Amino acid sequence: MVTRAIGVVLSALVIGCAGSRQMVQIPPAPISPLSALSISSYPQLKTQIEAFFPDSLFPPSNVGVRIVSLTRGERLYSLNDNMLFNPASNEKLLTSATALMNLGTSYDFSTAVFVDTLQHRVILKGYGDPLTSTGDLDSLARRVAPRLSGAAPWRVAVDVSFFDDLPWGAGWMWDEEPAADGMFISPVTLNNNTITVRVLPSPQAGTPPLISIDPPTSYVTLENTATTVVDSPKVRLKISRKWVERSNTITVAGQIRLGGRPRTEQLSLWKPELYAGTVFAERLQACGIPLAGTVTVDTVTSAMVELEHYVHGIDTVLTFLNKVSDNLSAECVLKTIAAKKLGVSGSAEAGITFVHAYLSECGVDTNRISVADGSGLSRYNLTSPATIVRLLERVYRDNQSFPLLYHALPIAGVDGTIGSRMRGTPAAGNLRAKTGSLGAVSALSGYVQTLDGEMLAFSILMQNYPGATRPYRLVQDAIGAYLAGLKREDFR
Repeated sequence: MVTRAIGVVLSALVIGCAGSRQMVQIPPAPISPLSALSISSYPQLKTQIEAFFPDSLFPPSNVGVRIVSLTRGERLYSLNDNMLFNPASNEKLLTSATALMNLGTSYDFSTAVFVDTLQHRVILKGYGDPLTSTGDLDSLARRVAPRLSGAAPWRVAVDVSFFDDLPWGAGWMWDEEPAADGMFISPVTLNNNTITVRVLPSPQAGTPPLISIDPPTSYVTLENTATTVVDSPKVRLKISRKWVERSNTITVAGQIRLGGRPRTEQLSLWKPELYAGTVFAERLQACGIPLAGTVTVDTVTSAMVELEHYVHGIDTVLTFLNKVSDNLSAECVLKTIAAKKLGVSGSAEAGITFVHAYLSECGVDTNRISVADGSGLSRYNLTSPATIVRLLERVYRDNQSFPLLYHALPIAGVDGTIGSRMRGTPAAGNLRAKTGSLGAVSALSGYVQTLDGEMLAFSILMQNYPGATRPYRLVQDAIGAYLAGLKREDFR
């Protein structure tokens, strides 16, 4: 940048001194704006990395990079590494590391069943386990049913006191609903607080398609105005929920072709704690337990007895959280940190104070970043590549946390959100990293080993681009493959 400015000034001086003579202005050699902003002690490495950034993408889009050698404690390359970006799901790295520090590597997330024999009540209490499935509730019901005696009907309730009553994160987009990744947060969960809707064409044209839901439950109702047609559909099939009305009515509209493939959609549900409670009640009924009334919200008291519980370990939760990039898991983990450390209903706001404390230990000035949620859905999140790499460095030097987080990250070319990326390169089966994706945001941060076993930590954050994300992911993949293929002799 400075060289270019000097060249322009010198050219102007030459022209001014030439008087009336015709002079040919020779422009200075162009300098990449990235080169002017980047730092590296290794010119060849610097040049190669910047060759991956096409002028068609950067600028106008923004990119920030930081790469360090963990083995040698050395910064290899940085570009805009203190600039703030929306990290998208890279935020889950902050949540995961904070959870390991505050909850420990052997913590269990649980869902428990309590009984009040005097009032014939069964209460399902959630302690923030984000992985509770239909099978888990079925198992709990079968184990509890033989211990519910008497002919009088039982009433079922859910206890949601482990978390506060805010069902969404700060800065989440209003139109995320009813998408599965814009689910509602609750301490009692079921199937990621979503339901699966499957639509099959009817065997006869002109009639409504066939609809099934998983799990089958009375908690939702169906409204089917769709039609099976012979020719290609002229009206797109739409599977949704009456989310504006805060209703759990599933709507299917439009057209589906006769003999065509079935359509499947996952939808978030309003008040998912009652959804979990209703499915649990229906499983108890299937075991022969008589029930009365609808599922309500209540609170477990000290006089009640815990009959059974089901748990998922923190290793399982964090693996699912990072491999799949599951938003509900991240939010439940964040609120659980607050609930366990403070002994009150867990909130995101309180959980974030522990994230800040952990980042401070990593040497991060938390006044210069913004943490708004645990998953990265929020548009209020702001962080830098330098912050993420400092976190990765801190975890790497923690003998207890590092193995768990390292194995929880997606593996290039193997599994998770980068299972189809970097295949056939030195990064495949080697690079482990967390992705991040929002509209006009893409990120990749994690660990990679060079050919001679040197462990590197890196963070690549990109934002403010129109159109598809794929070209930006290809840049990330090129850098990841290059780093995995390096030897120390190439660092020059």
